[in-house]
Amino acid sequence: MTPATELTPPQHLTPPLQVAVFDDVVAARGERFHIPGLEVEVFAHADDAASLCVGRAFDVVFMDFALGPGRKTGQVVTAEIRAAGFRGRIVAISSDPAANAAIRAAGADDALTSKAHLRSYLVHLGARHMQRR
Repeated sequence: MTPATELTPPQHLTPPLQVAVFDDVVAARGERFHIPGLEVEVFAHADDAASLCVGRAFDVVFMDFALGPGRKTGQVVTAEIRAAGFRGRIVAISSDPAANAAIRAAGADDALTSKAHLRSYLVHLGARHMQRR
């Protein structure tokens, strides 16, 4: 065995992508995502997202704009996450194009045009990750 192979974990030990979804509606519906290649956690608000994202080492974060009355907006939280040093991928998931643009301006990498596409996006993300494994 060469030293390079000793450092490469077997495919079955490659960890799944850690995914956070910050969306009060998804949380209120109690949605659970059991998708191969992903471990998905859903949060009802994002007031403490900066510490969560850095502390739990999420790979991908999905961020809604409106996270409930009296809560921080996705735009504010995205800026806080980036300022805290998060380098993973952030995807805006508002159905409002202006809200998605605001989240992108705050540091998101991409945006979904509709939350209805979230599950499909997650399935494709998991499949791509599994192919790399």
